[in-house]
Amino acid sequence: MRFWATIVGLFFLAAAGLLQPGAFAADGKRVALVIGNSKYVYAPALPNPASDARLMAETLRRAGFNVIEGIDLDYAGMRDRLNRFTEASYDTDTALIYYAGHGMQVNGKNYLIPVDAELTAPAHLKTRTIQIDELLAALPPDPAVGIVILDACRDNPLARTLAASLPKSRSATAPGLAPINISPTDVGTGGVLIAFATDPGAVSYDGDGANSPYTTSLARHLAEPGVEIQSALTRVRGEVAAETNGRQRPWHNASLGREVFLGPQAPVPAAPPAQPSRSEPQTQVAGTETRGWEVEQRVWDEASKRNTVAHYEAYLQQFPNGAFADLARLNLDQLKKPTIVVTTESDTARSTTEAPAATAGTELTESAIGLDRQQKVDLQERLLALGYDLDGADGALGAKTRRAIGLWQEANGLSPTAFLTPTQYARLKLDSEDVLKTYRAQRASEAEAKKQDTAAPQKTRKPQPVVRAKPKREQQREAANPRPAAKSKPAKPAARKSGFHTCRGIDGPFEIPASQRCPLSGYAHY
Repeated sequence: MRFWATIVGLFFLAAAGLLQPGAFAADGKRVALVIGNSKYVYAPALPNPASDARLMAETLRRAGFNVIEGIDLDYAGMRDRLNRFTEASYDTDTALIYYAGHGMQVNGKNYLIPVDAELTAPAHLKTRTIQIDELLAALPPDPAVGIVILDACRDNPLARTLAASLPKSRSATAPGLAPINISPTDVGTGGVLIAFATDPGAVSYDGDGANSPYTTSLARHLAEPGVEIQSALTRVRGEVAAETNGRQRPWHNASLGREVFLGPQAPVPAAPPAQPSRSEPQTQVAGTETRGWEVEQRVWDEASKRNTVAHYEAYLQQFPNGAFADLARLNLDQLKKPTIVVTTESDTARSTTEAPAATAGTELTESAIGLDRQQKVDLQERLLALGYDLDGADGALGAKTRRAIGLWQEANGLSPTAFLTPTQYARLKLDSEDVLKTYRAQRASEAEAKKQDTAAPQKTRKPQPVVRAKPKREQQREAANPRPAAKSKPAKPAARKSGFHTCRGIDGPFEIPASQRCPLSGYAHY
């Protein structure tokens, strides 16, 4: 009897444990797709996306997600992972997509770029990239919760290549990614949340460590116990903005039908014992403080999302000593600073972007670009086209090339370290695009002229016969037995005079007038 009592007791204890909040956090109803693209074929390599993806995959596995992972995927690989995710997440409670790598926006639509994409024509957007609308379509239907996290707002040279091929009637590409609006009528009781590494149209940073500031903060807060996902993203925004001095402000847009916890929910505290009536004012004060914190967090969420001077000042006026007061003042200082504007013109459009604070180039930052020999030759040709003194474009970045890079940096207000950063490399390519075409056309013209001069026809000279000396023995034989002199041919008779003819006589030939006959005696008798 005691044995059965023990079994029943264990059963009830297990049932009570299953009823605790967060007990189903890792029950297999969560699926995540994690992709990190670093090694691009037609663009400089990115230092962090691959390691960022590995960090996020491990974080989500610990939170109970079944993770479909892909590193440095080409177009076929990204298609394959997306199809597998669509099938695996169809009947899940929570589905999450995380992408780190190059992305771009064209005409208000966002595209993710595989590592093998070469974008030289407008049609390539449809055949060589993955549109973000396809990610939203892959999320499970209601009542599931769909989450998309994009760390793809980096400075993208592929976007400039594509912009050169777009017709003038179409709007040009813009930096960063475009905002994505979510209609509440489309999401039901589940909902969709989309998070960006920075504000729409802005550029995010890789940072100096093994992981980007955004992904590092995500891994710290996303699955934090007892923290709802939107509160976690608010903490991420505050940390990243503080670390980048306000240059990068993560942003999210959500339409959720319920609270979402990726980590375990905090256990519900037991009800405190009843207190005497004299303690009722303290309970009321505690309740008032809780409501005040909720109000402050909502005001801060709105201010950080709007990111305007008026919203931050409104927050500080209401909560001058609030939890986010220092960050609000920092953001205000950044917004009130004068904007440095860099204006560039291309064949398609004129765009204006805010220039971030420059980072000094080092050997490490240049090695992160991943220049091969052909790209080094291209870099030297660009410096030559800009008028810098180099011996030639041989792919060896020697002393003269380093000196030219330093002079270019100094001329553009950058620290003249003679080593490039990925941002500086992209800027140099953009600045030299037009003069490079002229330089290469001139070089091609000179090469063609030289080729024609070399191929010009020359007068053919008849080869002279080679006179070889006779052997010495043959010379001695000819000297001992000289050859007889050749007989001279008789001289031709002199031309006959007009009106005469020739006769032969005893004394030899003689001429007489043509009207006479030669004498029989053989003597001339005239």
